[in-house]
Amino acid sequence: METPIRPPVIFWYKVYCAFMTVLYLLAVVMCVLCFVTFVSDAEVRESGVEYIVASVLLIAVNLAFLLPNLVALFLRPRPWVWIYGLVIICLGMHSCCWLPACVALLIFWFKPETKAYFGWK
Repeated sequence: METPIRPPVIFWYKVYCAFMTVLYLLAVVMCVLCFVTFVSDAEVRESGVEYIVASVLLIAVNLAFLLPNLVALFLRPRPWVWIYGLVIICLGMHSCCWLPACVALLIFWFKPETKAYFGWK
């Protein structure tokens, strides 16, 4: 059985996932810094509980987006990984900043050679 060649979209998908991982990691770091700042400030602790709650929620949301993008960098080609990649790309479409890149990735993601690379018949 002949192994299909790696389509160029895989490289750009990995670049996209790495960029999004770094972006979400920076967001987590910033939220942790905000949380530490708010918790250490006595005035904010008494009057700004909403800032602390918002920081914790933003940390959780950013981690929820960071981890799937990080995992996507290390997955081997399997049919279910193609679907996983599709979901990762679609999750990036929530922002108008990433919409052009995600649409371009999707166009090439649905090509037969990309599906064949992941083991779809």
